[in-house]
Amino acid sequence: MKKILAIAGLLAIAMLGGCASGPNQTVGTGVGAIGGYAVGRALGGGAAGSAVGAVAGALVGSSVGQSMDQQRPVIVQQSPPVVYHDRIVRCYYVREWDGYYRAYVDRKVCR
Repeated sequence: MKKILAIAGLLAIAMLGGCASGPNQTVGTGVGAIGGYAVGRALGGGAAGSAVGAVAGALVGSSVGQSMDQQRPVIVQQSPPVVYHDRIVRCYYVREWDGYYRAYVDRKVCR
């Protein structure tokens, strides 16, 4: 019975890790699962406590990683370089998460 619960917990972690979309969300799922497993095991829950802790840790780690991924800007479109006053200027659009409006906003950046 303990082996079945442990295998079920590991399969649940693997499925949650496959659903992660961003790099921080993927890492957060794995780290949260390992941390939740350790906490569940330390609290003396046995195999069932370890499995529950691993799944709960994976869910928490995934949500924290997702919020970190939303804060990272992403380059959406890059325009060709333009010479302006003997200087090469490159412009591109950056998609950022706007926490106030709770939406993605495209912003033009020139350097």
